[in-house]
Parts: sequence; C-alpha cells; structure tokens
Amino acid sequence: MPSETEILALHLVRALYDSTGGRPQVWRMLEKLDGVTADAIVFAVARGWVVVQSGHSICLADAGRRLVEVTR
Repeated sequence: MPSETEILALHLVRALYDSTGGRPQVWRMLEKLDGVTADAIVFAVARGWVVVQSGHSICLADAGRRLVEVTR
C-alpha cells in the first residue's frame, strides 16, 4: 500500500505532466502546482521522476513521463 507521501508525489508528477503536456524538461514554478509538499518533492526526485532547480523550479524527467503514461 503506497504511503501518503508517495500518493502526493504521484499527484505532483501527474499535475506536472498535465501542466507541460507531458514534455520533459519544461520548467514550472513549484508554487504554481497545488498540493506540493517537500516530502513529495524529495520522493519524486529520489525516484528520478522530476528534477528541481534552485529550490523553486521543477520539470518532468523521462521516468516521470513514462510513469504517468503507464498508469493512465
């Protein structure tokens, strides 16, 4: 059973996917994404789903794109 942090990380990756049209390396501001928590970000980064730059910008990694496409 997934933890609450994992569920939030998956929501983050899906929101980022939707926001960028599924394109990797398209940056968004973290504060523009609803429901983002530090733990969810750390979880997603550790799994290679997203990349964070300067603590305020985030983009979808190829692994995150594939994860969303497989789970939809």
